[in-house]
Amino acid sequence: MRRRRFLTVTGSSLAAIAGCVGDETPDETQTETDTQTATETTEPTLTPDGTEQPADVVAAGELLVSDMHAGRFEAAVERFRSDAQSAISAGRLEEIWLGYTAVGGPFQRVADTEETVQSGFDAVDLSLEFDRGTHVLRVLADDQDAPAIVGIFVNDEYSRPEYVDPNAFRAEEATVETDDCLMDGEVTIPAEGDSVPGVVLVHGSDPNGAADMDLTTGGSKPFKDLADGLASRGVAVLRYDRRSHACPNSLAPEEWTLDNITVDDPLVAIEQLRAVPAVDSDRVAVAGHSLGGMAAPRIAERDGDLAGIAMLAAPARNFYEIFIQQFEHLATVGEYEWDAMAEHYERWDERIDRIREGDYSDSDIVLGYPGALWSSVDAYDQVATAKAIDTPTFVLQGDRDYQVSVTADFERWQTQLADRPDASFELYGGLNHVFQYGEGPSTQTEYTLANPVDRSVVEDIASWASSL
Repeated sequence: MRRRRFLTVTGSSLAAIAGCVGDETPDETQTETDTQTATETTEPTLTPDGTEQPADVVAAGELLVSDMHAGRFEAAVERFRSDAQSAISAGRLEEIWLGYTAVGGPFQRVADTEETVQSGFDAVDLSLEFDRGTHVLRVLADDQDAPAIVGIFVNDEYSRPEYVDPNAFRAEEATVETDDCLMDGEVTIPAEGDSVPGVVLVHGSDPNGAADMDLTTGGSKPFKDLADGLASRGVAVLRYDRRSHACPNSLAPEEWTLDNITVDDPLVAIEQLRAVPAVDSDRVAVAGHSLGGMAAPRIAERDGDLAGIAMLAAPARNFYEIFIQQFEHLATVGEYEWDAMAEHYERWDERIDRIREGDYSDSDIVLGYPGALWSSVDAYDQVATAKAIDTPTFVLQGDRDYQVSVTADFERWQTQLADRPDASFELYGGLNHVFQYGEGPSTQTEYTLANPVDRSVVEDIASWASSL
């Protein structure tokens, strides 16, 4: 099936991944016009060496997918316009395809195409059918006789997980308010029962300010999955836009400390959730993800009355160590090296020494973060803090997580908290850093595909919270 449409691009579910000339973020300048029906695609022509040349954007997209499916990533790069090729490499395209197949499984076919216009370019949304579902790839191309690709994007739309029962809870708007920031949020409250347990969700690190209350990335909304899934199982949840998203200019770089960005605001949210009439104020916990999980013991220490902390993919070692591991993985995840990521890895590897040696000021930006964060994290011993508190602790980790390590982090938590009778641990097979299922090596691209937090994680956190 092939359709054509012209529309205003909002960018809400459009995640840039490669090769867009000038800017990798889709703009919002399109003008909506009448819907039209396209003529059938013209058969592609052949060059003297036998390479297929597309007749239009649909053919360009289909040929690109064919190349990636066949592992012809160097040939796929040649389908991009010359000025767009500097933004991609064979390794980058391989990483993208690995992301689609990690989530979807083996590729089957292009099930549908839908044409549009974006940023002055012809575009097509290709619905790619895999064994475990369908995902959308948007391809942008110029309008020449043999169009060349200028960019590709994940264009999945979020869909509610099957384990969410919308009749089992109600959602109410909330605002987490501090002296210098108003953070929009939402409380999901079970429809039945009173004195229910409550959980505050705490974000991880976010240098780019993209952490909304849902933790939205393309078609993925892990915090919404957790909130709605837990509320469907009798647990109230408060989540909110992270400060860097709601008030990006509220802190100067030298104020960007662990407490200011990851501890102080959750403490306000905890008190707010305790005040919700349906919530048992003695049974409020936090569930922190990544840096938020790392900070959870400190949040418990400062609050003094938390019923529990859930630490999801929480680093147990120096925070900077996980950065270099991440970039090394991404640069070498497939058979082809991702050139831009390899260069990034080399630059950041050199800068790690600055952090190790404390060679920075609080206002310096090192590895994408202000020096104030690095110094405050370096001064914080999350393992010692977790051992010192008497707050029930639940440590969760996916075994496909390339950002936080099973051996260096999860197993260290197990060893260091082994004497704590109120500490429990769960390692999930096949789950990535945000606890979504996939197969094969985990990639950056898979985070942008529509893929819910795994049901088992939601059920385990609900059971744990209900037992507090």
